[in-house]
Amino acid sequence: MKNKNQSTALHKVYILALLIALLLSFAAPAAAGTGGAATGKGMPVALNQAQGPTDAGEMEEFMDELFARHMEENHIAGAAVAVVKDGQLFFAKGYGYADVENNIPVDAETTIFRTGSVGKAITWTAVMQLVEQGKLDLNADVSTYLDFRIPETYPQPITLKHLMTHTSGIEDRWLESVVTDSSELVSEREWLVDNFPGRVRPPGEAAGYSNYNAMLGGYIVARVSGEPYEEYVQNHIFDPLGMTHSTVQPQMPAELLPFVSESYTYVDGAFQPFPDYLVQPAGLGSGFHLTSVTDMARFMIARLEGGFYGDASTEIRILEEDTARQMLTTLYTADPRLRGTAYGLFDFSESGQWVLGHEGYVPVMESELMLLPDEHLGVYVVYNSLEAKNGGLATKHMGFQRAFFDRYYPAPAVETLQPPADFDARAERYVGFYRTANSHATTPEKVIGLLGGFALEVTAPGDGTLLVPMEGLELRFVEVEPLYFRQVDGSFSLVFREDDAGNITYLFTDIQSENDFVKMDWYETSAFNIVAIQICLLLLLSMLPVGLLRAIPNRAASRSARVADSIIFGICLLNVLFLVGLAIWFRPMRPSELHGISLIVEIVMGLGVLSALLTPAALVCTALAWKDRYWGIAYRVYYTLVTIATVAFVWFLHTWNWLGWRY
Repeated sequence: MKNKNQSTALHKVYILALLIALLLSFAAPAAAGTGGAATGKGMPVALNQAQGPTDAGEMEEFMDELFARHMEENHIAGAAVAVVKDGQLFFAKGYGYADVENNIPVDAETTIFRTGSVGKAITWTAVMQLVEQGKLDLNADVSTYLDFRIPETYPQPITLKHLMTHTSGIEDRWLESVVTDSSELVSEREWLVDNFPGRVRPPGEAAGYSNYNAMLGGYIVARVSGEPYEEYVQNHIFDPLGMTHSTVQPQMPAELLPFVSESYTYVDGAFQPFPDYLVQPAGLGSGFHLTSVTDMARFMIARLEGGFYGDASTEIRILEEDTARQMLTTLYTADPRLRGTAYGLFDFSESGQWVLGHEGYVPVMESELMLLPDEHLGVYVVYNSLEAKNGGLATKHMGFQRAFFDRYYPAPAVETLQPPADFDARAERYVGFYRTANSHATTPEKVIGLLGGFALEVTAPGDGTLLVPMEGLELRFVEVEPLYFRQVDGSFSLVFREDDAGNITYLFTDIQSENDFVKMDWYETSAFNIVAIQICLLLLLSMLPVGLLRAIPNRAASRSARVADSIIFGICLLNVLFLVGLAIWFRPMRPSELHGISLIVEIVMGLGVLSALLTPAALVCTALAWKDRYWGIAYRVYYTLVTIATVAFVWFLHTWNWLGWRY
């Protein structure tokens, strides 16, 4: 459902509670086995270039070694890969186990995995089928095709092009998208209306990856075609392509259930099955498809070969040739000097090869699809496990992709760029923290940013370059033109945007075309907020023992002074209980809390609201304490500092969307 850049950050919302607890304290069998059989061994392939795979037998040797190593190092229970070339299945194989407990191996042809957001490519293919038929217009206001109105936050309408390139300005939405009981499933329209994430920027201004874009796309397919989304995909993509081990359903069809791979986390030296969950029907289009890798191979062939798929017994077309070619062209780029986004696929170019792709993550499977149109080559890989401390095997430019390209498309030599001699004098304007444009803005998920999620820091190391950590890489860039930078020893680029006052506002890069970056003000940064909350917590905690001691009957204290003591003590206690409640009830990797807010947490959040309502009373008491000299000056200063901490805590909860029930 999400791209991998988001996946490992997903559970950080819940780890926040553990971080706060720390702050309070100080201020299966081995997966190397293989299953299934290699497909395509010995198949003749005509290459257009000297690079690239030429022999399926050689590829099997490479893949066997690669998966054995990656799966052991990253604790992966099962995986599978399929490679297509020149309109044929070139290689496919399963590795490890689909079911660890029952020793069921992965089979490339029959084992069904969740695709994650790779399935969005299927949604946008369905959209383009309807465009071909004249039923959809990529430039029309999407409200034309809906039975509810998109909030008119900005005057510019949102189009299907905006949805497809994630430039709609609609923020991402994870909460409430999956459930654990079928009784909690609601209609697509009800979910989309009740869970609209919010429009956070005008459409077309920047790319910010959002699952809600594809959810709307899937709903529009259903509305315009007259078929439920899952039936449309089955009837117009899966069935025509002969994808017999594929489906997209809120609940798995009984006949396919025996083929579905379990998903696993690796905890305390053992594989643990991830709990079952159901997706809301509205979420299907965002990446809750299930398929085998050889079924996905059929889809890749159709996308690469002009919409056409054919084998010894079948010739079918799911797209007209012109449409299929169009979908492999750039639809959005923030700057013509950057590689951008195609029709639902992003630029994964590597080693001088043009690559379009998509990452996938849905708890807890990871996948990656790569299409090399010039090579007529497609690759799809999927893993059924995630170790909390790892990840990245299905991340673009890393893991599998890095190993595959090092083997078959080694990077050509690149002339090292030299920085301008005077760059250090102006480097400071680019330095700072940048958050991805898909960062949550209106829901409690925004708190991921408190831990540094969805953010990168651009620094100037003093050698005339900019240092940018991205996608697990440490990259250096040299200024080539004003606001335009090239990688020192590679092919990636950066473009900055400034406002009318000359202040840097955005960073764009072809390393991550699905997300542009917004420059952060100092008070938005994780470092500032962590320090601020630490100071607040120390002051709030200190008031608990102090308040208990002052509760001892003291006839010398006035009634007003005792009321002031009681109010500040009550506020501090409520705030601490609020944080402790979150720490107790939030657990990472549990679907019921991963994508929703439990009743207990809703009650706990009420403590924060009650505390906020009492905080103005503490301000009044502080003013009266100084006016009427309730206590000695030392305690008045201390009381004032604690009051400031309570006000700051309200600001903190409001900033990170934890004040009230904002979801």
